[in-house]
Amino acid sequence: MQEKSQRYKRGMEVIDKYADKSEKPAYSITFEDLMSLDDELENYIVEFAFGDIYSREGLSDEQKTLLTISSLVTQGLEPQLRLHINTGLTIGITPKEIVNAIIHLLPYTGFPRVLNALKVAKAIFEERSLNV
Repeated sequence: MQEKSQRYKRGMEVIDKYADKSEKPAYSITFEDLMSLDDELENYIVEFAFGDIYSREGLSDEQKTLLTISSLVTQGLEPQLRLHINTGLTIGITPKEIVNAIIHLLPYTGFPRVLNALKVAKAIFEERSLNV
C-alpha cells in the first residue's frame, strides 16, 4: 500500500476536525458510493478540497462552512448542503446562524432554493433534536 501524501494527511486532519464522530468521515457521506468508480477519487477529494482549500488560513472554520453552505444553497445542491449543515453544527455554528445565513440569500438566490435549503436545515435540526 502506497503511503499517503502530506496533502492527504492534512486533509484528513481537517475532516477529523469537522466530522461528527458518531458518523462516517465528512466526505464519505456524499461520495462513498462513487469511490468504486475510480481509485483516485478519494485522494482528489481529501487532498484538494480539504488538504488544500479547507486547510488554508485566513478564515475561521465557521466562516468557511457558512461560505460553503451559501454556495451550495445558490447551486441547489441539497445532498452536499445536508453534509455541510451537519458539519457546521458539529463545529459550533448555531441553528439560528445557519437559518439566518440561508435567509440572507433570498434576494440573491430566490425563494425556491432558499425554501428548499431551509427544509433541509429543518430536517437536520429535527434529526439532531435541535431548536432554532
